[in-house]
Amino acid sequence: MIEVQIAGAGAGKTYGLAKTLIAHIKACTGHKNTFALTYTNSATAKIEQEIIKQHGFIPPNLCIQTVHSFLLNEIIYPFSSFTLGDVYNDTSIMMLPSNVRFKNWHIKRLKDKNVIHAESVYSISKQIVDETNSKYNNKLKKAKVRRLLAILESCFDKVFIDEVQDLDNDALSFFEVLGSNNIYVYMIGDPKQAIKFPQDLDTFIKKIAPNEYTTILPINNKTKRVPSEILRLSNSFCYEDQQQESLSEEVGELMYIESTDGRYDELLTSYIDTNQLVCIDKKNGRYTTSSKYKHAFPREIEEMIRDSNHKKDKGLFVKAALSDFMDDIVKEDNNRAIGNLITRHSLTLNKQHFAQLYELCNSCTKNDVQFKVQSIESIKGLDADTCVIILSSNTLKYLTQNGISKAKRFNKEWKKVYVALTRAKKRLVLALDHDLLAKEDMVAVRDSIGELGFVYHD
Repeated sequence: MIEVQIAGAGAGKTYGLAKTLIAHIKACTGHKNTFALTYTNSATAKIEQEIIKQHGFIPPNLCIQTVHSFLLNEIIYPFSSFTLGDVYNDTSIMMLPSNVRFKNWHIKRLKDKNVIHAESVYSISKQIVDETNSKYNNKLKKAKVRRLLAILESCFDKVFIDEVQDLDNDALSFFEVLGSNNIYVYMIGDPKQAIKFPQDLDTFIKKIAPNEYTTILPINNKTKRVPSEILRLSNSFCYEDQQQESLSEEVGELMYIESTDGRYDELLTSYIDTNQLVCIDKKNGRYTTSSKYKHAFPREIEEMIRDSNHKKDKGLFVKAALSDFMDDIVKEDNNRAIGNLITRHSLTLNKQHFAQLYELCNSCTKNDVQFKVQSIESIKGLDADTCVIILSSNTLKYLTQNGISKAKRFNKEWKKVYVALTRAKKRLVLALDHDLLAKEDMVAVRDSIGELGFVYHD
């Protein structure tokens, strides 16, 4: 059984999910576990907080996890050897090369060490439960998959998935297999916010809708958060049948600031320091979205550091080594940062190791960065009184829908704008940095955003 609920930005998805979970668990008397899954650790924390707020505590048979943690701990680690014959006992988030051949080489090297890369979690999970996979080429292998599904049915009561638009086709197909094999799966999300995989949820819903085990619930187009004046803009980025109605008592303000104004840096700093949302489509110019906690050493280098001569906790030692390395990258050039790493830990590196470290260096913050802001993707699910969008030429083009053909509607960039427009509870501010918009006619820029209703921030 699969139920799909589409709900727009600010519809109260987390509140509603928590309420549904609590009602289900109160009525449940069996030994099976119920799972509440979402995409990020911060989102799982929101679900936990909402359940504690409504119920007072987390019931013992309720497991709140990220989708990745669920797939690793409940599917891949215990069962990949049973059906696929592949043993995995650890995972890696190391940066992979963009070159497909080298990327696959690294994934194979990790697999040889019984390590799965985070990017492979969805596809491997699907393979484990999908008896139509070419790896199950005889009756005995197919029978193993059916046996596994029977085991899962005996252990899993219901699976609730929040922010389902963040899953790719492999992950969605995995949950379809569960739902079509007597495990109740409830999915809630917003296709308009599907940035990483823009078309996958839409395609998935069309695929499963005709099946008797699928129920598509009525769309929730109410928003408790987005003020009416801002909603006027965000509705122009909605699917035809998903324009929202605001329940907010706020009218909302639309403003812009410019880097030529002497107050620009002060205003931006003030918004960042007061925990308002300040976002950009990707790091650019004076603005970075990177965090050293999102990076990791390549696996082999991490193992060298773990095995270096010390008596400290190995996991903490690696984290400290990474922190030191990231600090060196910011303060010094790449060669010196790598040299310091080699000296500190007496490493012996080959050409491949150097190439991996240079790629890691190039992904990190440099000295010309002035503002640490958030990416639009990372503010999905968040809100604040004020949301500041730092405009690039690309974001400006999509915001004004200037020259955007029908073929580019609802692509990744289009959906980024929708997400950015629906975070503010009171005030939406556009930041016009003339360095980022150097190729634009600023008079035309002011006119175009003025037509949308933005006024200068006094």
